[in-house]
Amino acid sequence: MSAAALGLLRIAPLISTSAYLTFTIAEDLYFRPYLDQSVAKAAEALLPAYIAIWYTRGMVLIFTVYPLTWGTAIANLPVGKLVHQSKPAFVLYVLGLAFSLGHMLWGRRAMSLLNSIRENRGQGSTDIVRVWCRMNLIRGLLVDVPAWGSFLAAFLVWTSSL
Repeated sequence: MSAAALGLLRIAPLISTSAYLTFTIAEDLYFRPYLDQSVAKAAEALLPAYIAIWYTRGMVLIFTVYPLTWGTAIANLPVGKLVHQSKPAFVLYVLGLAFSLGHMLWGRRAMSLLNSIRENRGQGSTDIVRVWCRMNLIRGLLVDVPAWGSFLAAFLVWTSSL
């Protein structure tokens, strides 16, 4: 494998993790305004249709970027004798992979909340969005940020071992 291809492979999990971390932050930015009291009544009416449209597009992103992260993280492990060249980088890629997979631990709950808004059932839509935003923040802080940090550290440690 050429040095350029190896470098691209080593940084790929960091790039894809940056994409989904940006998406996690953006979700908060575009859902939280619906919680403002001044738009609460309109939000209750709008959110089911909005979530129905957003949901499909969001799922496409999630089921593209996360598997890309997992695949490139796994591909990094045996390539270029990483474990022998830099054991700390190897461990950091494994940690990043584990944290990234950890995002899915919240999947069933997140999908249930979003589906209940789409189907316009149960408690009010803004109440559900409030719960979802809190869950998204916790998930982002517990697994998405550590995944990004692990992949950043892995890449930096690997480059310093060259």
